[in-house]
Amino acid sequence: WKTGYLNLGGYAAFLDSAFRIGESNLGIGIDLDAEEFLGLDTDDSAFRIDAGYRFGKTRRHKVEFGWFRFDREGSNQIDEQVEIPPELGGGTIGPGLFQSLFNFDIYKLKYEYSFVFDDRVDLNMGLGVFIMPIEFGLGVYAGGVGEGSMHESITAPLPVIGLGFDFAITPKWIISQQLELFYLEIGDFKGGIRSISVALEYLPWKHVGFGLGVDGMQVRVEAGGSDYPGIDFRGDLKFTYFGAHLYLKFYF
Repeated sequence: WKTGYLNLGGYAAFLDSAFRIGESNLGIGIDLDAEEFLGLDTDDSAFRIDAGYRFGKTRRHKVEFGWFRFDREGSNQIDEQVEIPPELGGGTIGPGLFQSLFNFDIYKLKYEYSFVFDDRVDLNMGLGVFIMPIEFGLGVYAGGVGEGSMHESITAPLPVIGLGFDFAITPKWIISQQLELFYLEIGDFKGGIRSISVALEYLPWKHVGFGLGVDGMQVRVEAGGSDYPGIDFRGDLKFTYFGAHLYLKFYF
């Protein structure tokens, strides 16, 4: 097991996103499917960084960091009006050209402790946090003239607990698996994460290797105000991604 590592690579994913602007518990709002209604692509790619470091005499303690970002823009011609509930200001938007963006980063910082740790097996549990700056924008245009727009920007820090299992098939072939979960309800805020990943690594040289992994995540946030740090909007946000990660591994 290596003391430290840095993974640099590309991530290709399929995405499914949905928004509700307004309050779900009151049945007030507008539901938007980001891919179908707003014309966002269902697939995207990103540059991705993951790193980790073991410390302590037994090397059972480890800290991990990860980051990647999706920038998504889309447009779709809508030939019908969308009603805005009176509680959200009333009126209608459309028909017209809907132009949208949905950008988000995912930062992961986690501490792990390996409670089973020998030459071939690393079974660990961890506590960490996902920090997700999310930006959503929508503009409506008819005849080249803007009819209305909205923009939301939030940063959602969501804690997670994780269970990991790494197995050395041989000294050069390692399979790694991670499961991370979170659910929290505070006042008008509800948030949840489910994340799973599996990777196979080949380490042919002393400090350089390769990895191929698949992973997916589902995030759901429901908010009715500012009861949770970084969340000050009223509505629901749900997105799911699943993809493949090919990376170059540097380790020592």
